[in-house]
Amino acid sequence: MGDLIFPLSPGAALAIHVALSAAIVVAIIFVAAWLREKRSGARADVPYEGGVLPAQPQQGPLNAPYFLIAALFVIFDMEAAILFAWAVAARDTGWTGLIEAAVFIGVLALALVYLWADGALDWHKERRR
Repeated sequence: MGDLIFPLSPGAALAIHVALSAAIVVAIIFVAAWLREKRSGARADVPYEGGVLPAQPQQGPLNAPYFLIAALFVIFDMEAAILFAWAVAARDTGWTGLIEAAVFIGVLALALVYLWADGALDWHKERRR
């Protein structure tokens, strides 16, 4: 390969990368603020849902099962990602990797059994404390 015209140290290359990334972020924010629709009389206390004002204000807290489903999805999605990475390297890890994966699955299964026994997965009745 040929010689570089402008050889850079790794620190200088990192500084240039960070500066350019920050400049791009600032430019995107500036252009978005410049192009956004200016609404007169906009109320900050009313949610904007497709341009339709809500018929009545929200009564009470949000539905908790929605957040429970979201939290469980994140937990088990991360589990799937970790186990997929283990499955790719399963032959290289051997029996040690298999035992570690089994312990990982066992801990998650115990956590799920605990939540089930505690009533955290019962969405229609009062949870015991």
